[in-house]
Amino acid sequence: MVAHPDDNLRFGGRNLQTPEPAPPGYGFSLLELMASVAILMVITGAVFAMIDYYQKAYGRTQLKADMYENVRGVAELMAQEIGQAGLVSLPAPPPTLSTAVSITGAASTPIVSSITSMFVGEQLLVDTGSNEELVTLTALNTGSKQITAVFAKTHLVGAPLSVLGVFPNGVVAPLTTDGSSGTSLRLFGDINADGSLVYVRYDCDTTAGTLTRSITTIVPTVNSLNLPQTLLTTLTANPAPLNTACFQYTTVGPVAGYTFVTNVAVTLSVQTRTQDPQTGQFLKMTKSFLNLAPRNVLIGLELANASATNRLQPTPANVLVY
Repeated sequence: MVAHPDDNLRFGGRNLQTPEPAPPGYGFSLLELMASVAILMVITGAVFAMIDYYQKAYGRTQLKADMYENVRGVAELMAQEIGQAGLVSLPAPPPTLSTAVSITGAASTPIVSSITSMFVGEQLLVDTGSNEELVTLTALNTGSKQITAVFAKTHLVGAPLSVLGVFPNGVVAPLTTDGSSGTSLRLFGDINADGSLVYVRYDCDTTAGTLTRSITTIVPTVNSLNLPQTLLTTLTANPAPLNTACFQYTTVGPVAGYTFVTNVAVTLSVQTRTQDPQTGQFLKMTKSFLNLAPRNVLIGLELANASATNRLQPTPANVLVY
């Protein structure tokens, strides 16, 4: 086919068989591409650095929160148990006499419905109304549920039994037999408010890094402690310059022959289980919990000052040999 001379005119002056050259500046040069990649890398690096920073900051916050929660949980448990220390009670429903007391002025051994939380030396309130009297238990038979005491009055079957007063040594005072110390807190009473007499012991060991707690039901003639439970595994020595002991005590006495612990302060230092992702160091924290008042012991001090010594219950023998 022969091209007509007017073909260029018919097609807008273009020669369809010969492509036009690309205009100058079409696409990116190598230099521009390299600059764009460099800028993108800078922006991406900054984004990743920011993400890494916030991840580490979040990890640091979580470490602090976990450390604080662990210490706070332990402190709340201690505060509750210190507050209950020294409480005297018997389980509900109140125990009663299963056999009558007919002998007066001499030791009698009636059977009772329950001897839970009773111990030799305890002052037991028997009966009600005009027939009520306070006796001191001189012996217990856990198998037959017999109690031994000298009764001044006769009592019928079903007469209720109860206890009054408090344990003045509910928080066992330092420098007494099996007393508390800077590394050990020892207390007893109806700690759980369920009528069960228990002995609780906290031990602080900054060398091993542990704070442990054992709780043992006080049973006559059974002098072994239950195994402790570990509450903290990240304990450290309290910092200088004070180097405060884990437990500190405010005492009053002796009054009526007793030394009363009127206040317990707890100072605990802990560190994180893992290193801080920002600094590479273990985070540490010291918390002090002051004015943990054993309210039942304070009541005992008031009774002692008022010479109401018949409301001060003696310390169970088990506590002196644990």
